Amino acid sequence: MRRGRSRRARRAHDVAVYAPSGSLYYGPKRDYMGGAEVQATKLAHALKAKGLRVAHVVYPVPEPRRVDASSPTLVERSDWQGDGRLGQLAESRAIWRALQRADADTYIVRGSGGHVIAAGTFCRARGRRFVFSSSSELDFDFARPDRNPRLLQIYKASLRLAARLALQTEAQRELALRALPNCDPVVIPSFAEPAPSANSGQRFLWADRLVEYKLRDRYVELAEALPEARFRMVACPMSETPPGMAERIEAAAERLPNLELLPPRPRSELLEEMRDAVAVVKTSRVEGMPNGFLEAWARGVPVLSLHVDPDAKIANNDIGVAADGSMERLIEAAANLWRDPALRTAMGERARRFIQDVHSPEAVADRWVALLEEL
Repeated sequence: MRRGRSRRARRAHDVAVYAPSGSLYYGPKRDYMGGAEVQATKLAHALKAKGLRVAHVVYPVPEPRRVDASSPTLVERSDWQGDGRLGQLAESRAIWRALQRADADTYIVRGSGGHVIAAGTFCRARGRRFVFSSSSELDFDFARPDRNPRLLQIYKASLRLAARLALQTEAQRELALRALPNCDPVVIPSFAEPAPSANSGQRFLWADRLVEYKLRDRYVELAEALPEARFRMVACPMSETPPGMAERIEAAAERLPNLELLPPRPRSELLEEMRDAVAVVKTSRVEGMPNGFLEAWARGVPVLSLHVDPDAKIANNDIGVAADGSMERLIEAAANLWRDPALRTAMGERARRFIQDVHSPEAVADRWVALLEEL
């Protein structure tokens, strides 16, 4: 972030964060934000707290607004324009207009999708700096069967326009370098807010979207294997939820007396559920750095993960158990945590220290400021 620009040429903002669904944070539905939007909103606020002039490009914010002195400048774009035969063109035009109004030296764009194409070309055409911020390993899967192959290749080419790629994990850095050998990625941890410690150990908790790669049936198998333990599941149907998936989960909850199924709920209520957990369970095949991990660790709650362990953080810090794809190991770990309160307390205390050292807002914001200063 070059400070030497003349007063005449100075732009309105040092940095703009493009994360339009972050509009939820500034209105009455703050509790319904997704993980990527939570991280982008924390970033915008943290950079402003560091003294930068920050814009947050968002969808229209409904009333009543929740904006205060800590909030970045809100630049409201139009609602999503992607429907219809000319939807992609209309959406790209909406993104360009919003980025132009944000008038920043540097634009941080979060997560994969067509918005990256529009933002990358805008920054190239207008001589602005473009930083891509990842949200998942899937951001570097350029052969996804659930996406348009042509658009995936244009998206990949757009990543080459980025001044830097800011990634969540070393694993994502390896994926990026494999696909884009000439890129210059940097790993910056995700934000995690401090929270009161509470681990009453009443039940296991699975809370996630109902999509295929989340492997929700593995959690049902875990409950079946440990009838003496209690399990709670917060399942969120999506437009991508396959037909019959929600019904199968409902049938499993009716069949198993130790498995309770809850409907989707606001984030604040979900965090309260987490406070009572023996452990948060993740069965996904692929993730980035799940907010659920960070929020659990901040509260002193261990994590049990069937497949994912970003940069071996679980194993290296002994703050849960990563099962390396083994259901047998997952079941054994869950049984040990259920039966041994001292074990989960020790893991929880280590988890809280890890969050403070690596993922605290102050530590992560410093890393972002250092990156922007380099550009």
